[in-house]
Amino acid sequence: MGARVRAHLLPHHESALWDAGGPVGRYVAIEEPAPHDPTEARAEILRAYLGAFGPASRKDIVAWSMMHVPRSPAPSSVSSPLLRFRNEHGGELLDFPGAPLPVAETPAPVRFLPKWDNVLLAWADRARVLPEQYRKTVIRMNGDVAQTFLVDGFVAGTWRVENGRLVPEPFSPLPRSVRRELDDEAGRLEAFLAG
Repeated sequence: MGARVRAHLLPHHESALWDAGGPVGRYVAIEEPAPHDPTEARAEILRAYLGAFGPASRKDIVAWSMMHVPRSPAPSSVSSPLLRFRNEHGGELLDFPGAPLPVAETPAPVRFLPKWDNVLLAWADRARVLPEQYRKTVIRMNGDVAQTFLVDGFVAGTWRVENGRLVPEPFSPLPRSVRRELDDEAGRLEAFLAG
């Protein structure tokens, strides 16, 4: 048990057992991590986060990275200067120069998200993608995060797989055109899951 906690081991992919009370599985050793500069490591976290979710606020970065506010990467620790924007409420948003910024009218296609998707967990204010009235349905009391789908960039329902078919469960009736787009995307995901 001590080796599992302190050594650089990962469960072997053929026998990984996540139940601590179950039989002991096989493990593989990983190389000793190279020494790193904590400031550069925090800057790399900032680069990765903004690359996926920018523009974003410092609060968003803290919520996603779970670093304490004083340990949040400072923009000066990043090799290129960050751009600063203001959101509709006057809050500061940070992003990299040259990062894509689509115009507000850019359509957001229907997308299915798996459980625990970062799109739902990457923000301090999750209302950016998850309307407040659906938050308790999507993020449950035990912290479990449901499989959802997005319409126009916002969570519009949950989904499940039943007998190899995707079953969307919208929170409210969807227009026919959105339903067609949802069915098309469901078909692509079914084909992917079947493969």
